[in-house]
Amino acid sequence: MPSIQLTDAAVKRLKTPAEGRVEYWDTRTPGFGLRISSTGVRSWVMILRVLKDGRWVQQRLTFGKYPGVSLAEARAKAIEARGLAERGEDPGAEARAEKRAMIEATRHTFAAVRGEFLTKYRGRGNRRPAKRTLAEIKRVLESDLFTGWSDTPLSKITRRDVLDALDVLLARGSEVMANRTLAYLSMLFGWALHREIIESDPTDSIKKPGVEQSRERVLTLDEMRAIWRATEPTETRKGDLFDSIVKVLMLTGQRREEVGGMRWVEVDLDAATWTLPAERTKNHREHLIPLSTPVVEILRARQAEQAVMGMATEFVFTSFGPRPFSGWSKSKRRLDAQAGIAPWTLHDLRRTLATRMAEDLRVLPHVIEATINHVSGARSGVAGTYNRALYLDERRAALDAWAGYVLRIVGAVEMNNVVEMRAHG
Repeated sequence: MPSIQLTDAAVKRLKTPAEGRVEYWDTRTPGFGLRISSTGVRSWVMILRVLKDGRWVQQRLTFGKYPGVSLAEARAKAIEARGLAERGEDPGAEARAEKRAMIEATRHTFAAVRGEFLTKYRGRGNRRPAKRTLAEIKRVLESDLFTGWSDTPLSKITRRDVLDALDVLLARGSEVMANRTLAYLSMLFGWALHREIIESDPTDSIKKPGVEQSRERVLTLDEMRAIWRATEPTETRKGDLFDSIVKVLMLTGQRREEVGGMRWVEVDLDAATWTLPAERTKNHREHLIPLSTPVVEILRARQAEQAVMGMATEFVFTSFGPRPFSGWSKSKRRLDAQAGIAPWTLHDLRRTLATRMAEDLRVLPHVIEATINHVSGARSGVAGTYNRALYLDERRAALDAWAGYVLRIVGAVEMNNVVEMRAHG
């Protein structure tokens, strides 16, 4: 076991043995040396005495391979290890912890944690996200934007990496998607931080990168009229499923997926009610919707159409029996071309109902909230816990008045046939 003063120049001059291995011990730092094997591998080693089980024993440590770990780095680690050993501490504990951390990092890649997150994540109220929401989160996080992240340990993804990904979306002009992507990444990294998979969240304090249109759009009366008329059949175009869906959305104020996925078992046409089960509502509460006469007529027409076609299906709005309506984007573009109004969303129909019920029909706020199954104000927090009143009669009156209001606006009934609702003490 030759002893030499290990210097950078000396290490470079050392030759590889023809067989076996040889160890060169440093005259400057006792117990520290370089082991060279016949395969060409050069490893930094340290032999020292450590306290174990109440007695001093000899222990060999390794500090990485040369030239990946330089002489200066290896000597510093050796000196630190000797100091720990002299104080009765385990000099190998830190190295083992670093090795475990490296193993954990490779196990917790972006792709692996993403898969676990999509399987286990729970949001508000410790509930799993709705299927549609979860599918959207999955679509965004599994997009080609993150292909290069798949094998990267989650702990190695930096704030710069996140910003670069968002910049790609902004360059594409996808400003809303950039905001959604940041939101979903924040959910993923926040979840990983809570489970101690990572020690810091690279999305923390990153502001929304994109500009979004206001979500406060309330349709004007002319716009309501244009949309309704665009759903009416003409000499050149027959009505379709989407036309009926839009009318039901406008007349009930319920959510898009709730109406599109309406099932016959939920509907009682004789009683003019539609009962949404808890699993199909955003707030996971069963919701009873009184149906106005125009809505009942639309549903009876669907029932008759399915009977003529011999279609046995659980869904009200479907072209293919086993599945509910799904052609939202294509149908919306066609409707937009017919209506010819400023950009709008189907959710604007819901907001318009709530706003105009309050302003034009003077419906009380708690009745409107109960009508659209929106938990806030009088129905949120402690008030919501103790206020379980259905306001069924008030809601039926409100929706009947709203249906009359809409039909008057679109010109389907005479102007003087609608009675305005007023608030009652």
